[in-house]
This record gives sequence, structure tokens and C-alpha cells, in this order.
Amino acid sequence: MPDATPVRGGRIRALLPAPGAPRALALSTLVGQTGSGLFLPVSALFFTRSVGLAPTKVGLGLAIAGLIGLAAAVPIGRIADRFGARGTYAVTLLGQAAATASFSLVHSLWEFALVSTVAALAQRGGNAARGAVIGNVGTGEERVRLRAMLKSVTNTGLSLGTALAALALAADSRSAYLTVVFVNAASYVCAALPLLRVPPAEPVGGGPSAPPRRAVLRNRPYTWVTVLCGITSIHYDVLSLALPLWIAGHSSAPQWSISAVIMANTVLVVLLQVPFSRGTGAVPAAAAAVRRSGWVLLAGWAVIACTAFAGSAPLAFALLVVGMVLHTAGELWQSAGSYGLSYELAPAGSHGEYQGFFSLGRGATAALAPLVVTTVCLADGPDWRPVSGWLLLGLLVAAASAAVPSAARRAERAAVPPDTVSVPLPVRESA
Repeated sequence: MPDATPVRGGRIRALLPAPGAPRALALSTLVGQTGSGLFLPVSALFFTRSVGLAPTKVGLGLAIAGLIGLAAAVPIGRIADRFGARGTYAVTLLGQAAATASFSLVHSLWEFALVSTVAALAQRGGNAARGAVIGNVGTGEERVRLRAMLKSVTNTGLSLGTALAALALAADSRSAYLTVVFVNAASYVCAALPLLRVPPAEPVGGGPSAPPRRAVLRNRPYTWVTVLCGITSIHYDVLSLALPLWIAGHSSAPQWSISAVIMANTVLVVLLQVPFSRGTGAVPAAAAAVRRSGWVLLAGWAVIACTAFAGSAPLAFALLVVGMVLHTAGELWQSAGSYGLSYELAPAGSHGEYQGFFSLGRGATAALAPLVVTTVCLADGPDWRPVSGWLLLGLLVAAASAAVPSAARRAERAAVPPDTVSVPLPVRESA
């Protein structure tokens, strides 16, 4: 009987990022996101119980920081294009480390808002610079596969950090929370170290060949793709906000169902994001993936809405499982298609600026989504009102996703300078 060990070893290696820059980025992502996952579950308790801020003040400070942070994405992305993406990304990671550690010194609202704003600026700018780093590592299918793999690594790190956060939550003391703060800050420093293994890309510089300033702001087709992909990304907020409140207040499913379906989503994303991303390195396939995601999300949300009419807990839970599987499939196709479009429609040498701009679509949706999903999917009154809200939201996302292929074609044509389009010779025939 032949030895199966080499076969299994080959399969395991196939699941790992390629050596060199991809593996270094994966390690950097795993370390940084583990630290983020450690801090996120305890942050609200730290700011309210340890710092002494009222929940409304925490919300106000985070809202201010989030809105200001959105403004950093495009400028820092352009800095990454002009002066080097790897170095810019490393600097933003160190900025996040400094800001996170500074939370230990916060004792008032204005201090909290200031530090949160610095952290948000570093995070948003860092995401743009990181997008440029990924854009410089590979092209086409290779680049989308790397982005998909890094998303799986992100979910893995967040899950590990969240599990470790249970220790601090159990202790529920200032010393435990401060330990989390400093470990999170240290994780950003450690996340910058693997970037030394990422080859620096040649910066664009400021010569005549450099892209014009604020070129992305004048690229209306790319802007329209950004808006549409931003709308379809509301599935993240449905998962984190609407679904838990729906299960708790509108279904007969047990409370533990909330953790079960969210954990199922996390596991499926970790395992399937790379396979779902295959083929999305080209604009038509990426646009088709986004279009497909809208209809699958609509189907998933319709099933979840039906739990309001389930007469038993087992039936409600079964419907939630089916709905979550469909939701996850839609999420996987939407994110994979968005990755492909964001890179393939951006001109070479401008990935930082364009990735920063593309992130604004998701950022604007994240800012508006809490109001939208609570008003539409969690409406007061008879069950038919929130159920119709789920269907309405699904139809809106499906309509936005259906418009993506035509918008992507226009953006693809706009990305090709007129003087570079060649005219086929009359004697040439297609096979």
C-alpha cells in the first residue's frame, strides 16, 4: 500500500500561503488580528467600568473617530503609492500600537475621542497601505487568492483573540483589562516585523509619470462600482447586529443559537474563502460573483425571516442554519468579487489610493447600517413588518449586485487610456 503521508503533506502545504511575501503577510495578519480579537470583546467594559465613561460617551467618541478615520484612507493610500507601501503600512501599525497603549492613560471623553481618532486614522490608512502591499505582491488570480487567504487568516486570528479574551472578562478587573490593552499594542508591533520579508515595491514618486493627484475622485465608473460594492457589503452588519437581535427577539430559537450560527459562519469563511475566490482575478468573473451574491443573500435572509413563523425551537434553529449557510455563501462571493474588482479596475501604481477609496464604500455602509437594519429588519409591530423588512433589504442588495457587471464594464473601459487601444488589422481572423 503506498504511503499517504506525502500526499497529506502536499495537501497541507497547499492550504498555506506561498513562501516569501505571502507567508509574511499571513503571519503579520494573524498576529495583528489576534490582538484585535483580544481587545474587541473587552473594549466596551474597559471604557465604561475601568475608565469610567458612560456608554453614550463611548459611542460618541467612537462615532467621531470613525468619521474622521474615513478621511485618512485616500491620502495615506496615495502616500503609500508615492513613498512605498511596505514602509507606510509598517508606520501605521506602529501608530496603532502607540494609540492602543495610550488608552491606558485615558480618563475623560476628550482624551478618549483624541486617542480613538488617532487609532482610527492609523487603522484606515493602514488598510489602504496594506491593500497596496497586496497589490504589489501579485497580479490577477494570484492577488485575489492572497487577499482571500488573508481574510481566512483574519477570521482565524479574531477567533483566537476572542477566545483568549474570556480570561480577562472572567477576571473583570482594571489590571486584566490593561493587560489586554498592552498585549494588543504589542501585537501591532509584532505584526510589523514580518513585513521585513516583503520585498519593497518601487514607489511611483512625483515625476511626470506619476498618476495625477486625486485621480480616483475623477474616476466616476470606479466610484459607482465602489458604491455598489459598498451597498452589498451590508451583510457584515446583518451578521453582527441584525441577526443576534432577530434571534433574541423575533424567533423561538434558543439563545445559544446566536453563538452557534456566528461560529458556523466564521468556520465556513476560514475554510471556503479561497475556493470561492477562484476565477475572480478577472473583471467579468469578479462582477458575476458579486451579482450572484446578491440573490443568494436575498434567499438566505428570506429563510432567516421565516423563523418568525416557526412554531418550535428545533424548526427555528434548522431554518437559521439553512439561512446562515446561504448568507455565508453570499458573503464569500461578495467579498471575493469585490477584491477582484477593487484591484483589477485600479491603474498600476495607484493601488494604495484606489484601495483607500474603495474602502470608503464599506466604511459608509458600516456607518449607516445600524440605523438601516434596526429600522428595516427589526421594526416594531406585527411579525409581517420585520419580515417584509428582511425581504426589502434583500431586494435592495440584489438590485445593487445586479448592476455591478454593467458598472464594471464601464469602469474597465475607462481604465484603458484611448491611445493604448489597438485596432485589429483587417487580415486577422478569429479562430
